[in-house]
Amino acid sequence: MAIREILVHVEPDAAGAGRLDLARALADEHKARLVGVGKGDEAPEGVDEWRPINGLKDLALHARYADLTIVGQASPGTSDHVTETLMRVGRPILAVPRHGRYPRVGQRVLVAWNASREATRAVFDSLPLLAGAVNVTVMTMDAEDGDRVPGADIGLTLARHGIKVDVVHSTLGDIDAGNALLSRAADQGADLLVMGAFGHSPLREKVLGGATRHILDHMTVPVLLSH
Repeated sequence: MAIREILVHVEPDAAGAGRLDLARALADEHKARLVGVGKGDEAPEGVDEWRPINGLKDLALHARYADLTIVGQASPGTSDHVTETLMRVGRPILAVPRHGRYPRVGQRVLVAWNASREATRAVFDSLPLLAGAVNVTVMTMDAEDGDRVPGADIGLTLARHGIKVDVVHSTLGDIDAGNALLSRAADQGADLLVMGAFGHSPLREKVLGGATRHILDHMTVPVLLSH
């Protein structure tokens, strides 16, 4: 499904400005309508529509009708817009780190795959962003005492969409899933991480679900999450 409307949460700081720049770039790339939300009545430059909001409840309400919602990583001691919006909205969320600039995403993509419902949704939600990727790597992980999670099937599915994809596997030892994902993202120079959020099966939670909180706290690249 094509991206036709992007919602971006705008805040009056450097991180908010960078997030807005990324939203503009994505809107231009996908020929999508860009809707900004935030405090106050004055619309920032470059949005097609501005909607004043008052808190997370309003943000979640507007996000339900967008193809993609872009929010920022929470700063220590502040409201976690990513988690709260994910739990309230059945739509994909693009979380942008509070540090650094990210002029575009989707050229080199790392997909965290554990065959869960959440991961499946994240992969299919991300298809419009993956379409122009130079490389997509699907990474599967399992605990040393767990069954191996296959990645070939989802790799084949992506290939049928015309996406160049590699599948890699990691057995977790001393390193946890969250750090393993961030390390792999850094090694391959990924500009986007795609993952499902909050898996509930005990084994899936052990392997990947528990990584969600770590990724949200320590993200180094934008992360597309679906719940």
